[in-house]
This record gives sequence, C-alpha cells and structure tokens, in this order.
Amino acid sequence: MGWILALHVFGVILWMGSLLVLASMLGLVAEEVGVSKERFLGAARRLFDVSANGGALAAIGFGIWLILLDPGVLRQGWLHIKLLLVVGVIVIHARLYRRIGALQAEPSEANRREFLMDHGILSVLLMAILVLVFLRPFS
Repeated sequence: MGWILALHVFGVILWMGSLLVLASMLGLVAEEVGVSKERFLGAARRLFDVSANGGALAAIGFGIWLILLDPGVLRQGWLHIKLLLVVGVIVIHARLYRRIGALQAEPSEANRREFLMDHGILSVLLMAILVLVFLRPFS
C-alpha cells in the first residue's frame, strides 16, 4: 500500500504542478506576439498532453486503487469532500485543455486575468485537499 500511496502522491504533484505552471504560462500569452506566441502555445500543449494528463491519470488511477484496497475509507466524510474538490480540479483541467485549443486557433483571445484566476482557484483547491488529507476532519 505504501508504494501505491507514493505513486498517488507523485501523480498529484505532477498533475497540480503542471496545471499551475500552465495557468501561469497561458497568462503570459497575451504579452507575446508572432512566433513566440505560437511557441508558448506549443509548449503549453506539450506540457498539458504529457505532464498534466499523465499526472491526472496517475493520481486518479492510484487513488482509486487505494480506495479499492481500503473501501472502509468511503465512510469518512473528509474523503467525500476531497473527491468533490478533485472534481473541481478536473473541471479546471478540462477548461485549460479547451482554452489551449481556442488560443491556438485565435491567439489574440488570451486574457491574463482569466488564467490568474485559474491559478488562484487551483491553489485554493490544492490547499483544501491537503488540509482534508492531513487533518481528516469529519472522520
């Protein structure tokens, strides 16, 4: 179970780190012009496709495996709230995916404030998830 937990945590770090970096990168797209804007978006797409998707797959897959190993954890209230917050992270993940595609089609649509909000929301979600996991209120 220790290895599965370690791989779950690694996936979470990779996933959340990638999404936070992506939100910061996409916030800078509005300031770029021409070829550099295209390169920024290409790098963002690669980071999303490899790191964000890979981290999400690992975090979710190993998280499900952990629950299957100890199904009794599903009776704990903190896990229900954590899973709801993870759904929020998945929503932002999907939103960033759509925005990268939209910006590749129309780069002038970039809005720094929009991506700063995504970054802030992801940070709050991550902090709330960490508090739930370590303090385990509502057990």
